[in-house]
Amino acid sequence: MKKNKILFIIFIILLFIFCIGIIVIAMPSFKRIDYKESIGIDKNTIGVNYQFNNVKLDNYPIVKENEIYLPIDLVKDYIDKYIYWDENEDTITITNEEKVIRMKTEQLEYYINDEPIELNFPVYNIDKVAYLPKSFLEELYSINIDYIDKTKMMNIENKAYKMAYVKRSTNLRQEGNRKAPIIQNIKRKEMVYFNELGDKYTKICTEKGYTGYVKTKLLKDIIDVGVERKYDNDYEAKSPWKPEDGKINLVFDQVQKVESNSSSFRRTAIDGVDVLVPTWFSFKDKSGKIINIADKSYVDFAHKNGDKVWGLITDNFDSEISHAILSSTKTREYVIKQLLAFVSTYDLDGINIDFESVLAKDSDNYIQFLRELSPALRMQGAVLSVDLFVPKPWTEHYNRKEVGKIVDYVVVMGYDEHYSGSENAGSVASLDWSEIAIKDTLTQDVPKEKLILGIPFYTRMWTIITENGEEKLYSKAMGMQEAYDFIIEKDGKFVYDEETGQNYGEATSGNRFYRVWLEDTQSVEKRLELVNKYDIAGVGAWKRGFETEEVWHIIKEKMKG
Repeated sequence: MKKNKILFIIFIILLFIFCIGIIVIAMPSFKRIDYKESIGIDKNTIGVNYQFNNVKLDNYPIVKENEIYLPIDLVKDYIDKYIYWDENEDTITITNEEKVIRMKTEQLEYYINDEPIELNFPVYNIDKVAYLPKSFLEELYSINIDYIDKTKMMNIENKAYKMAYVKRSTNLRQEGNRKAPIIQNIKRKEMVYFNELGDKYTKICTEKGYTGYVKTKLLKDIIDVGVERKYDNDYEAKSPWKPEDGKINLVFDQVQKVESNSSSFRRTAIDGVDVLVPTWFSFKDKSGKIINIADKSYVDFAHKNGDKVWGLITDNFDSEISHAILSSTKTREYVIKQLLAFVSTYDLDGINIDFESVLAKDSDNYIQFLRELSPALRMQGAVLSVDLFVPKPWTEHYNRKEVGKIVDYVVVMGYDEHYSGSENAGSVASLDWSEIAIKDTLTQDVPKEKLILGIPFYTRMWTIITENGEEKLYSKAMGMQEAYDFIIEKDGKFVYDEETGQNYGEATSGNRFYRVWLEDTQSVEKRLELVNKYDIAGVGAWKRGFETEEVWHIIKEKMKG
């Protein structure tokens, strides 16, 4: 009997513990937390929500002279990824398809396309961090930046969102469950804001700027709010020019001195050519001063024959020069002003950028240069084109996706598969190499209507010299006819190579063995078929003077037929 009584008492105790456990499990948390402390900032720091989600920052907004200022890293991460801060020159640059805006710190004057405008509040440089006034950002980007002074919280909204009323009083919790700590009480009919409804809990933002979770079923009268953004900085440039018929037929013209512009063969019209790209501009030094060997009579002759002229500027194949040019806001601006003057002076139809020595660390600077140059040229009705390598891991920093948005045309240099420093003899541009150039560039989001396939008019004569049982490899660039004649004169012969899509030639003379993968009408025709297969913008050849006359007939037939 006593034993049964003990068992009954134990049962009652266990039942009591079980009930207490059920109550504890079922009972919501009543723990309250300080919101600012929970997001890792002190009470005087301005917290920031982007689209009603709290964001962690290295630098937070500040109040200065009764204006709210946003740090450059916040603007770059959440408003304009292209905004450019040059802390060495205390200059901010903002670009879009039509404008280049420059702002110097501590000044109330800024410039839009070199036209001065007055600011109500200046930009500041505080410990090498730029701070921009909230009022300026709201006006420029057409966004809502709400600041709640009482709680020192800020909401940035530049996308569509939802708003609703709360059916009854409830608690805003740190996480989406009832055991999460309470941030604040929300009153009945209080307005809250959010992006998407959750299943049981929805992450919302209160009118105080606090973010947390409430039960989804408590939200009523949900309204979709659309935010109109007038400012668009992520654009796709539309070319100001296209040929009247067919695809683009472009040829690079290597000019090495002013006098060469008036040579007899440059005063000969080429049937079917749309664009001449003379190599007229290079840099004197790191200052950005441009060496100019252009000739107005060259342009006049081209225009008389219906051809466009895009002046090429090179970085001198010098990474130190390209770094000096690209990394300085003042130098970029100086270079652009010179190019615009050349466009006006010589009546150029465009500028071709041939920067082949850009360092990986200058990737953003290269894109910034193009973003600053593009609207300036567009205002003058001039085309912006760039020359880019065949995509490879070591050229990823050229950021073809961004380039493809900014410029009017991209010429992929589909040659130098084997070059002067190659360890083995081979084709300058096999058929597969040309196809890879197209496919891989398109894969990196360069639009097909902007892509021009660069093909070689030159070939390499490879010479293998055997001395004392040791072989040494040399090469020399030659034009089509010269390379063909060289092999024939040495009693060599040509056979068609299906793999490369070229006529392969070889000859022997003493201890010298010659090899060449010839560029001719047959190889050019194969590459033009790729242009049509992938329906890209056209073809660009390097360089004028290395071709045979028959090649122009083939290009016209394939590109203009």
